[in-house]
Amino acid sequence: MCNPTNAQTKSISKNTVTNTKWILKRRPQGVFDPEKDVQMVSEEMNMATTCGDDEIVVQVDTLSVDAFIRTMLDAEAYHGAVDLGKTIPALGYGKVVYAGKNANKKIGTAVQCMLGAQAYATVKASEAFTKMDLPMMSPTAGLGLLGVTSGITAYAGIFYVCKPPKKGDTVVITAAAGAVGSIAAQLAKSTGARVIGIAGGSRKNQYLVEELKLDGSIDYKDSSKTVAEQLEETCPNGIDFIYDNVGGQILDDMLHKINPNARVVICGAISQYSGKLNKGLVQGPSNYLKLAERGATMKGFNVMQYLHKLLFAVFGMFWLHLRGKVTMNEHIENGIESFPKALNHLFTGASIGKCLVAVNSARSATADKKLD
Repeated sequence: MCNPTNAQTKSISKNTVTNTKWILKRRPQGVFDPEKDVQMVSEEMNMATTCGDDEIVVQVDTLSVDAFIRTMLDAEAYHGAVDLGKTIPALGYGKVVYAGKNANKKIGTAVQCMLGAQAYATVKASEAFTKMDLPMMSPTAGLGLLGVTSGITAYAGIFYVCKPPKKGDTVVITAAAGAVGSIAAQLAKSTGARVIGIAGGSRKNQYLVEELKLDGSIDYKDSSKTVAEQLEETCPNGIDFIYDNVGGQILDDMLHKINPNARVVICGAISQYSGKLNKGLVQGPSNYLKLAERGATMKGFNVMQYLHKLLFAVFGMFWLHLRGKVTMNEHIENGIESFPKALNHLFTGASIGKCLVAVNSARSATADKKLD
């Protein structure tokens, strides 16, 4: 863990601050390289001249580390490509420290939006939402359990995309120790279904069974058994519902086991993000004809397609949280300088649950530590 830099704790009583940020130095050559692909720079920023009339300057408190960030580092990206030399994108929240004369946000207001991997962000006031904290929930819940890219994505995928799991179903969740997968697994469990999680390494599989109380787990890093063999053991009666975040061979192995009328929800394919997207190199499912044989449904989604149900998802998640049905483990790195390392954790499997960067205040993640 790193301590926040002086730049982040510098007094903001004057209009000039020092902004430390991460910019894209080069396009990743396959797997993201935190040492070569990005560069940390610091620059003096005069908020009075930088901030437009309809803009605000936000002192960043906490950043969300999400898989979509990696996809935006390629020249062609579904979410929009980051230009070389530009700030690495990231959602987060912070406090308004300067506001243009036509901005509709007051200084001191806590806001949440796309801020970027930096200590201070200049954004359109209309694009920043006032941060709302619910009782009995962590201040970071808006990025994790109730975050659009994490908890709400999991909620939409389980309850809205296809017919939801039900009691007696066998559900398999991939990347089940990640921010989305761990919530999806708990939501599926709340329906009374039998839930199996797939993750890499003994530490994560221990977390799935002992902490999340799943009915079983599959270790894709197990050198003694293949994923297909472990699926035979954990899902002897087939699979009724799949929530996939990984793609590739693991998706193929699961399709081989689907039952009649199974539902397959495609949320992401993190195994294919490192240099394969938009280049014709993505490994598609060779077992897709099982969908026809079993009368099954496979449907992909983007959480933005379900924003009209956002309030229902937020209150549904909040109610399940109050009942002790769902919780979010957090892995927190401290200091803006730790952002590339945190992003790399998503692809090396070093974190459990939601990965966050505390930019302006040091925090610890006790739930993560006790699993070490």
